[in-house]
Amino acid sequence: MDHVWENTVEYAVQQGVDVVALTGDVVDADNKRYEALGPLQRGLRRLEEADIPVVAVAGNHDYDALPRLADMVEAEHFHLLGRGGEWEATTIAPSGRSPIQFVGWSFREAHAQHSPLAALPEDLVRDDGPTVGLLHADVDAPGSAYAPVSLDGLRRRSVSAWLLGHIHVPSQWADRSPLVLYPGSLQPLDPSETGAHGPWRIEVEPDGAATATHLPRATLRYDPIEVDVSEAEEERDLEAAVTEAMRARLREVRETGAGPQRLVCRVTLTGRTPLHREACDLVDTWPGALEVPLQDATAVVEAATARTRPALDLQAIAQGSDPPAVLAELLLAVQNEDDGALVEDAWAAIDEALQTVETSPAYAPLREAGEVRPDRETLAEIVQRQGLLLLDELRSETNSGSDE
Repeated sequence: MDHVWENTVEYAVQQGVDVVALTGDVVDADNKRYEALGPLQRGLRRLEEADIPVVAVAGNHDYDALPRLADMVEAEHFHLLGRGGEWEATTIAPSGRSPIQFVGWSFREAHAQHSPLAALPEDLVRDDGPTVGLLHADVDAPGSAYAPVSLDGLRRRSVSAWLLGHIHVPSQWADRSPLVLYPGSLQPLDPSETGAHGPWRIEVEPDGAATATHLPRATLRYDPIEVDVSEAEEERDLEAAVTEAMRARLREVRETGAGPQRLVCRVTLTGRTPLHREACDLVDTWPGALEVPLQDATAVVEAATARTRPALDLQAIAQGSDPPAVLAELLLAVQNEDDGALVEDAWAAIDEALQTVETSPAYAPLREAGEVRPDRETLAEIVQRQGLLLLDELRSETNSGSDE
C-alpha cells in the first residue's frame, strides 16, 4: 500500500489541493505502526513542503497506533483530531481562500458501542463559515460496536459534509445537504471490495455547498463478470467469450480515468448450453492461470463458477414415461407456474425438507440472526437450475446404460 499513499500524495501536490483528510484505519494494526512510519512520514513531509496541511481521525484499527505515529512524525501540518474520544476542531486557512473548519472524533479503544454524535458540543461547530466533519463510524447500523451513527443524526448537524471511515467500499449520500461520504480505501483489500477505488476531491463553497468527485486511481480493482455462453458451439468458444468479456471490462474501466494496472475477476458463466459439462470442468482451470493483457494492464481470473444449464428440450423429454420424463414434466410445470397435483406434491416435499433443515440444531445460529428461507420465486429458480442438472445426469446415465 506504500506506493498507493505516495501516489496519492504526489497527485494532491500536483493538483494543489488545500488540505488532505484521512478518516482512520491509516494503520491496519498496532504492530505495524513502525512499518507504516516511514511512508507516512515521507508523505506528510512532502505535503508540508507543498504547504498542504493534513487532518485525520483514528479508527478502530489504529486507535492506538495513529496517535503514536502522530507523536513520532515531524510534521507541523498534521492535525490528529479527537484524541481519547473527545471532539476537537481545527481551522484551515488556505492562502487566498476562505477558511474552513474541521471537527473530528477518534476512537480511544478498539470498540465504541455508542454514537459519538451525542457528545458533539453544539458550540464547537462555527456558524461563520463551512465545516467538514471527520468521523470513523458505522452508518445506520444499530448495535454496531464501531461507533454507530444514524444518517438522520449526521444530517441534523450544521456541517457542509461528513467524511467517514470504516467502510472500505466507497459510497455516498448526496441527495440532500449535507454531503455524507464513505471515501473507502485507496486500494481494495480483498475480492469483496469490488469497483473503483481511490481518493475523492471534495469542494466546499464559502456558502457551505459541498460536492464530491471520485478519482479512481487505484492500481488494483476487483470486479465480478457474468458471461452468457448460450451461443458457444465448441469448448474454445467458452474461453473466447470469457477472455473477450475480461478485455472489454478492462478497457471500459480504464477509459473512465486512471484505470487499474491489474483487474482481478470473479467469472460466472450463465446460459443454457450443450457445453454445460465442459463449462463445469473448464472453470476449474482458469483461476490463477487465465490472463488477458491490454496495453500495460492485465485482467486475471481469481475465481470462476459455471452456473450454466444444460440445453435440453423439456417438451420432447416429457413425452416418455421414464424418470427423466417425469422430471421434465415437473420442470415444465414449475416453469409455467402450473398448480396441478404434480407441482403441489413437489412443493409439499420441498417445504417438508426445508422445515427439517430449519429446525435442526445446525440451523439455530441462522434462526437467531433472523435468516429466513428464500421466497417462492427464488426457490423456483433453484428448482429449475438443479432440476436441469439432475435431468442431464439422469439422461447421461440412461444413455450409458443403453450403450452397454
